[in-house]
Amino acid sequence: MRLAIGDVVRDRNDMVIGTVASLDTNATRLVVMHVPGSTPRVADARDLQIVARKSCPPTALDRLLALFTLVVALLAAYVAARSVQGLGGSWPLTFMAALGGFTMFAVAYRWGLRVTGPRRVRI
Repeated sequence: MRLAIGDVVRDRNDMVIGTVASLDTNATRLVVMHVPGSTPRVADARDLQIVARKSCPPTALDRLLALFTLVVALLAAYVAARSVQGLGGSWPLTFMAALGGFTMFAVAYRWGLRVTGPRRVRI
């Protein structure tokens, strides 16, 4: 199981829901979780069930970066399609060149989000 600080988990022993506060990746595999209205409690990672992943709303900079990536990807698709069409390529080849140009930037954006996202630790 992969957990990040801030994930919502449920203890299978007594069905208490809390958020992950700290992770111990040593041999003990203990997780400290904040339970509402109670003191922090320690649970074994094998007794936990993931209820929800931590998510943050996108900031203005994140939205601007997504819009910039979309514009650049569409521009790359247009340039690739026009280049293939200008060289006398058929419409399937033109379509595939445009799709490849767009996908190149879309995949790079997705991998960038994965690298800069919350760190998940295998427990």
